[in-house]
Amino acid sequence: MSNEDRRHFKRYRKRSEFSLLIKGKPFKAETLDYSLTGIGVIVEDSPPIKNGDTVGLDIPAPPIKTEGKIVWARRIRSGLKIGISSEGDLTGNLEDYPLADTLTGLQRTNKTGILEVIGPLCKRIYIKNGDMIFAASNRDEDRLGDILLKEKKITKDQYDQSVEEMKRTKQRQGTVLVRLGYLKPQELIMAVTHQIEEIIESLFSLRHGSFEFKEGHLPTDEIITLKLSAANLIYRGVKRINVLNDIIGNLPPMDTVLCYSPDPLKLFQNIRLDMDGKKILSCIDGKTAINYIAFASNLDRLSALKTIYALLSTGIIDAVGERIKEGEAVAQEVVVEEIIEEPEVEVDTEIINMIEEMYDKYEELGYYGVLGLKKFATTAEIKSAYYDAAKRFHPDKHFNLPSSDIKSKLSDIFAYITEAYTTLSNPEKRSVYERQLSSRSGPTLSNKELAEARFEEGKIELARYNTAHALELFGQAAYLDSSTAKYHYFYGLVLDKLGRLKEAARAIQRALKIEPSNPDYLAEAGHIYIKVGLPSRAKSTFQSAMKISPSNKRAKEGMAELEEVSNDGS
Repeated sequence: MSNEDRRHFKRYRKRSEFSLLIKGKPFKAETLDYSLTGIGVIVEDSPPIKNGDTVGLDIPAPPIKTEGKIVWARRIRSGLKIGISSEGDLTGNLEDYPLADTLTGLQRTNKTGILEVIGPLCKRIYIKNGDMIFAASNRDEDRLGDILLKEKKITKDQYDQSVEEMKRTKQRQGTVLVRLGYLKPQELIMAVTHQIEEIIESLFSLRHGSFEFKEGHLPTDEIITLKLSAANLIYRGVKRINVLNDIIGNLPPMDTVLCYSPDPLKLFQNIRLDMDGKKILSCIDGKTAINYIAFASNLDRLSALKTIYALLSTGIIDAVGERIKEGEAVAQEVVVEEIIEEPEVEVDTEIINMIEEMYDKYEELGYYGVLGLKKFATTAEIKSAYYDAAKRFHPDKHFNLPSSDIKSKLSDIFAYITEAYTTLSNPEKRSVYERQLSSRSGPTLSNKELAEARFEEGKIELARYNTAHALELFGQAAYLDSSTAKYHYFYGLVLDKLGRLKEAARAIQRALKIEPSNPDYLAEAGHIYIKVGLPSRAKSTFQSAMKISPSNKRAKEGMAELEEVSNDGS
């Protein structure tokens, strides 16, 4: 992917004349667009530049005074078009860089540091690997105790006593409130989360102000680390704006047609929408303008327009005109329930295993394999497979992942999936890719090699919960190489999941014929015998498994189940 294409911070189109300093010499230039991390300009004449050169920027509107590096250059009819990356900390005014876009960009780039917003107040948002984890404010109203008092979670006497204890012990107010018994530990976590959300969401109502993001390590000993969804905070924060003129001033023209974002990274975010959001989304079809969407939603005009603005700010929906201008696709089939479904709350070890397994294999699988497609797949099948894969491996879909390492792997997988779709959905790029595959294909694989490849594909499909496809692949592996026990075993596991118990028992037996002392195979066979009504055979099979491996978990579970059934019968 080129530097021009790898953009995470939103670009804003603006024409502004200025002098570009190249090696101390000024050249007449004009901005085309700008973002927090880069600027596109046209320079008159033919300045002596090359990629990596440092240039001086002094742009009046938006006010940008810094140095930058040239990352690409292209000759066009009206001059030299160049892309410049900004150097130093990310700074700007809220009027020029909406807060929602800044937070989204920081999230997508996995940055760590502190975003300070200065207006009539000063607030800081602490960001770790792109996630908002804490916030602080210099407003008395934003203090934890003041919020709890305002919401009647504590009394005035309790508040005053906690303040005195804070002064005496130098402890945080939340810690003091718990120690005094006025809050339970779980209530404190909820209260702090609410406090931080209040601080961040209140920033979206600011009409004027500046900000600066300082990248670097966080003072972890001074802050409580949480994990907050950027999409949720953006949506709720924008919806706090209650001045109709402010909303209209930030919206596209009322005759602008809205569509769902064609980018799954924006479409399937970690967000909990209210009823207003669901109503607006149900009116989005790529053909209807803002004015009519507001009317059709049956919401009052302010509620409808600020909800539309909130959804636009998250990136879930977009203006059709903007998509066409960017040369992107517009029409796609989207089921509203897919967007508003509740995000994952608990971290499932199967999900982590799925991510780890895909991370180890995705480049080896190639573009077709990572999307689970055959080489003759149609455009519609490619698109459908892409949306399915993008939802499963979306970084926000698994918001509560335990480590930044897993999150980083997920981002790499998602980027490769998107790269696969971009290539395969373009006939010319797809043709070039297939020629490259043919030139690298080398000698034909043996049946054993093909069987192992099918087996690995089957495990990936099983992790994706595509049991029918997994069954087909495990069956092919067992057919191509009937001497490998694990192929029969996994084939039996999927048959069991599908309720085809007799076939499952036969498949597991074939595995045991090859590896009769495998305790896992024995234990699984025992569970199938329970299901088909053969408790005695199940018991002897579990006993055989535990003789080989006394700690075998599945065998122990089976014996416990048999004992429970026996006790119920007596």
